[in-house]
Amino acid sequence: MKKLIYIKSLLLLIMFVSCSEENYEFGQIIIPSEIDFSVEVLGADATNPYGDGTGQVVFTTTANNALAFKYIIGGVEYVSPSGRLSHLFTSPGLNEYTINIFAIGTAGVQSNLVQTVEVLVLYEPPAELLTMLHLNSQRTWRIKAEGPDHFGLGPGLGDDPFAWYSASPNEKSYTGMYDDRYVFNEDGTFTHVTNGTVFGFEEYLNNDIGASGEVANDLGEVDHYPLDEYSANWTLSAPAGQETLNLTGIAFIGMYVGGNHQYKIMSRTENEMVLQTTEDDEEFDWHVRLIADD
Repeated sequence: MKKLIYIKSLLLLIMFVSCSEENYEFGQIIIPSEIDFSVEVLGADATNPYGDGTGQVVFTTTANNALAFKYIIGGVEYVSPSGRLSHLFTSPGLNEYTINIFAIGTAGVQSNLVQTVEVLVLYEPPAELLTMLHLNSQRTWRIKAEGPDHFGLGPGLGDDPFAWYSASPNEKSYTGMYDDRYVFNEDGTFTHVTNGTVFGFEEYLNNDIGASGEVANDLGEVDHYPLDEYSANWTLSAPAGQETLNLTGIAFIGMYVGGNHQYKIMSRTENEMVLQTTEDDEEFDWHVRLIADD
């Protein structure tokens, strides 16, 4: 018995020493250098130096030895592996914004650059749209799961947003989507009540929020991705005359499909609206029908 205990102890000691001697190397760590930043304000020209009033801007950053890039705009972080970021400013009037740019290298080392940009926004949301959204205080919305055409796929700005796919009533009840609640507050804050889990594509959830360990289905979707209630901000804009709801950070409505977190308002009444958002790969437009949960 003593011999057996000794052998087990020796094996554990060998295993411990072996593990403790394991090395993890990143290779040569080189700080990114020669950061080059450019900005394109939509519609900017000699006559309109601050853009066409839509607030749409494209940032492009390159650097030597950079693996990815991060932008911080108004306290919100946006990660871009390519260095290109399309961003929509929504504060009315001519405003100057500070842009913090980080080039990220091996082992997370970073180089930083700070720039400013002036952007003109001419759009002011109509009063009835604001009242519909938050009732001049706070309003909660949910997916209209009990009705047809509450979730689906269709062509961008087409006559039928659910032309390619339309979920039948309660079809997605096995996911974590139907019990979600979306709370819009008059002060521009947004709360996503997840009740513990959400529904979305594994690739985009893992890339933007983090790996959960949940197994995706055959379509690459995670039915119940663990996510606690969170808060963000919302704004309204109207690029090219299209009313659009914009959410900050990871905030989303319905299914998580990545993308720019902008939701075109395809139709609306006092208590219902159909939203469209473009998937991260820009190949598909997803639609969701919300109803007020008053």
